[in-house]
Amino acid sequence: MKTVLQNLLMISCMVAALALPQRSRANVSSDVQDLLIQADALHSQLAGIQLTTETVCAPLVSANQAARLMADSIDSVNNGLIAPVTIDDTMLTSLDDLSLTTVRIAGEALRLTADVQLLAPTLDALSIKNGLVAMLQLSDDIGVMADRIGEMADNILLMADNIGLMADRILLTQQIQSQNLLLTQESILQTQTNMLTLVSVVESESYDLDLNALIVQGDLLAANLAATLLNPVTIKYQLAAAADDVKAFLLQVKSMGETLKSAGDGSTFNVNSTTLSSLVNLSVMATSLSTVLDGYTLTIESLQSVISSRNLDASLSSMLAMSADMGMLANSILEMADLILVMADNIGLAADQIILTQELQSANLAISQASILAVQEMVIGLIVARNL
Repeated sequence: MKTVLQNLLMISCMVAALALPQRSRANVSSDVQDLLIQADALHSQLAGIQLTTETVCAPLVSANQAARLMADSIDSVNNGLIAPVTIDDTMLTSLDDLSLTTVRIAGEALRLTADVQLLAPTLDALSIKNGLVAMLQLSDDIGVMADRIGEMADNILLMADNIGLMADRILLTQQIQSQNLLLTQESILQTQTNMLTLVSVVESESYDLDLNALIVQGDLLAANLAATLLNPVTIKYQLAAAADDVKAFLLQVKSMGETLKSAGDGSTFNVNSTTLSSLVNLSVMATSLSTVLDGYTLTIESLQSVISSRNLDASLSSMLAMSADMGMLANSILEMADLILVMADNIGLAADQIILTQELQSANLAISQASILAVQEMVIGLIVARNL
């Protein structure tokens, strides 16, 4: 009898263990659908805001809070992802709709900046400043949302166990995500540009040494990665090491972002031209890393016929991991720039350079996104071609 009970207990544990991945797979699709519902609600909230001389700051602050909650919800889903994830058309459609809704949200924020500009002649200086800060913070929050959605989509792809079956549909989703992210960034840039036309005085001071240290480390990383000559026999080890190095650098950039965020919780600082130049150089450094990724992609495509299936499978996993981390790296650099802009206590004289910085960073993001998309297309193509 005891043996029978033990066997039954073992079988029930095995059944439960087998059921866990299925449950997590189902949850991913429903979680993405819940995020879409939350995003639609945020869009409706923004669309319903009508600013007047009496109500400028309050509705914008409320929208900020909703956007932050949305970003936190995306983080929660992203952090809770468990491999393997089985992708289906419903999940991909929800991801497409989610990124499209983010574009619409950014469009509503842009509309609100036009409203603030129209009201500016009738507002006192304090109301203009409060409206400016609220709109800059809202644009930053929407940018974070867009970044996190892209990162979540990349992670889902990284954990997918049926890429080959859904290859064409996955590629379409990745292309839609990339295009919508760029459209969102364009709206955010225009939002910030509109707000900067309302201010007028500034000086300088900041985290130049820390930013420049990151640039040097990033340039060294790009040089080291570029010097790696991929070998068909050892390629999986070479790319795994490269992925580890990129991950380590990403953590350094994120740590810098957290330092800036902590500093901004209780104070503001003046922004100078050196800081803005460093931010541009950071994004240029990110494109240098993306260029290395392009080189790896071309090399793998040329060597794939002489790489064993086991080595190729491991190598492609490392490439997906690197592309996801480089996407987060580019996003983190943009978020740092937005955060510094929000924290600046007097913007004016640097307004033109700030706008130029944002434009250059946006252009560099487009280059990075193109490299990331190329990696994903290559990986999916080889998975299908080699039946991995």
